[in-house]
Amino acid sequence: MNDTFMKEKPVLPLILSMSLPMVLSMLVNSLYNIVDSFFVAQISEEAMTALSLVYPVQNFINAVGIGFGVGINAVIAFHLGAGDHGKADQAAAQGLVLAVIHGVVMTVCCIAIMPVFFTNVHFIRNGH
Repeated sequence: MNDTFMKEKPVLPLILSMSLPMVLSMLVNSLYNIVDSFFVAQISEEAMTALSLVYPVQNFINAVGIGFGVGINAVIAFHLGAGDHGKADQAAAQGLVLAVIHGVVMTVCCIAIMPVFFTNVHFIRNGH
């Protein structure tokens, strides 16, 4: 790893190189939701309402995951800046554990509410 990369590179290209992947990610996510809304709106108004209700939940799940990533990234950067690679490795491992826990909790919650969607006659009738 090049330890002087961020010290020597001009600021504007550095900011662009670091921000471009995030901007593209947000653009793809927004495009996904726009296309999804377009096709779901053709099914029914109820389907569009359901999609509108799920969107904030999806954003919350993403926000928690991104929050973990940003927080762990800051801790890792702090320890690397201090020259303590052992603590940086430990923080990365803890971040991975938190990510797995988040994934498991979200999976269990989603599986727990799935029967509502598979047993409700109204949902089944509109699912075709």
